[in-house]
Amino acid sequence: MAENNDGFTINVNSPGNFIAKEINFNGPVNIGGGNPDLGHYTDEQIAEAITAINGIGKPLNSKRKWAAVHWGLRWYCNFPTGTKEFCDRVDELPLGKLEFECDYTSIRHFTTFSFMDQDARFLDKVKASKQDNDFFLQCREVVIALATELGKAALPKMKL
Repeated sequence: MAENNDGFTINVNSPGNFIAKEINFNGPVNIGGGNPDLGHYTDEQIAEAITAINGIGKPLNSKRKWAAVHWGLRWYCNFPTGTKEFCDRVDELPLGKLEFECDYTSIRHFTTFSFMDQDARFLDKVKASKQDNDFFLQCREVVIALATELGKAALPKMKL
């Protein structure tokens, strides 16, 4: 649900085409798949999204970039904010073997960066310090890919 410039409320709850021109959204807009504010993605959908972005040549191409997955999932899917608790929660997902596994020691330092406390659903408003900007840009790429894949994973499955 969001409001346009005239104060009208817009709800988009099903998959399909949606064109927004000259509308400023002041809140998250969810197209299909439930409400990510409430963490309505299943473990299978989350695992599918992570698997899709994990590997050489993909956004999640190092262990340290799991910090970005932590950042995204805490805001999109109500995952734990604590790094150790996050890693424990990831261990519960039906991920199977990944090219780059989640590892607490690889991400604990990166999850303390100040931009990680800002809502990842509003990347255009997130401000990173000058010293953290390079890693922020890498995390931004991962969060965008993760959000895109979560949207795909939430679509109804159809046999063709």
